[in-house]
Amino acid sequence: MVTMRHQIKALIARPLVGAVLAGLVAGLLLTAAPPAMAADDPLNPLIRQRLHNPRLGTDVALLVIDAASGFVLASHKAKAMKLPASNMKLVTAVTALTALGADAKFTTRVRAGATPGDVILQGGGDPLMSNLDLKDLAGQTAKQLTGTTAPGQSVVVHVDDTLFAPATDGPGWTAGYVPSVVSPVSALARINDYRPNPAALAAKTFADDLTALGISSTVGAPVKADDAAATLAQSAGHTATQAVARMLSVSENNIAEVLFRQVARAQGQPTTWDGARAAAMHIIAGLGLMTDGLVLADGSGVSREDRLSPTFLAQLVRYVRVTNPAPYASMFADGAMPLSGQTGTLAANYGRYTTKNSRCAAGAIRAKTGTLFDTIGLSGIAQSANGERIFSILVNHRPQRFPELATRQAVDGLAATITGCWGPKPAR
Repeated sequence: MVTMRHQIKALIARPLVGAVLAGLVAGLLLTAAPPAMAADDPLNPLIRQRLHNPRLGTDVALLVIDAASGFVLASHKAKAMKLPASNMKLVTAVTALTALGADAKFTTRVRAGATPGDVILQGGGDPLMSNLDLKDLAGQTAKQLTGTTAPGQSVVVHVDDTLFAPATDGPGWTAGYVPSVVSPVSALARINDYRPNPAALAAKTFADDLTALGISSTVGAPVKADDAAATLAQSAGHTATQAVARMLSVSENNIAEVLFRQVARAQGQPTTWDGARAAAMHIIAGLGLMTDGLVLADGSGVSREDRLSPTFLAQLVRYVRVTNPAPYASMFADGAMPLSGQTGTLAANYGRYTTKNSRCAAGAIRAKTGTLFDTIGLSGIAQSANGERIFSILVNHRPQRFPELATRQAVDGLAATITGCWGPKPAR
């Protein structure tokens, strides 16, 4: 058990950012004792009735709490540790915003190499770097090189992606997910590039951009840049807030894994899987949340080793929504956490909140989705006539005789029940 004494010792040993310090005491109150059940709320029996749905199967865990009071409104195996799928990205979002700060920028640089004919494209771990960013870097670099190279001389572009430990598959990643769903993490990779060796491919694109600008360029061997070397160009850099928003909205796995390593760097840990895991656990403990039984094997939720419970996820959401909301407000802004039936992975074109029982909750739920072949998850906030409710639903061992969408829509029905819009059948 994580005691107050242990948390204070951890804070002294490695201070967290001000957001954690501000919310520590209030966060500890969340874990002092299980919240009481609200005896007068009819939600719990209705949820229990609707859990008996063949599309959900028998391995479902759920918790619903009143956001303001923390009272439990519905609970079913809420403390059971389950595969969370992409609900793990809620942990990554919170730890990234805590460790890095909302305005932290990830900068890609071009540095001078060993000779005037060498340049080094240095990855800064920007999970949103695009072709346009590389083209802008090439334009800046071409201006710096004009007149400094001999006529006809070819510039050699080298790559430095040593900001992170060497890329490997994550623990618990299945072969079928690599590289189409997630790929080994590089500090120099373009958004949505899941191919092998994304750093070399980024360098080739950058070299082609230079050539198109009149600076003939080829790609050379990787090198480690001297941080004292002159900076020829640098990107504007995307922020942690932008990265978190994109990750939550479309459930982008590579963004999550890059942020997992950025958190390790910010906490002074090695940028390995073990280092990133230790950094994330340290932050979660510092927020005053229970860490017993948690397994944070990766940042995306692709791993078969990840384990979270609805109790933990609901408490995490309540911390960032109610207890200490300011540093995490961007998670709930438009363009970040999906909005039921409208945006991101909860949009109607994905079949979400389109059934007769769930469409009444369109626009009333902000939640993170999660899908593995046998796992469906949904955790977030639901608006009801009685105020905001926080919930987490994790379905494991999804019945394979039904399509994934059928189980997702059954979960949407539970969420519509939580809002109160899908109420009990009227008595005859």
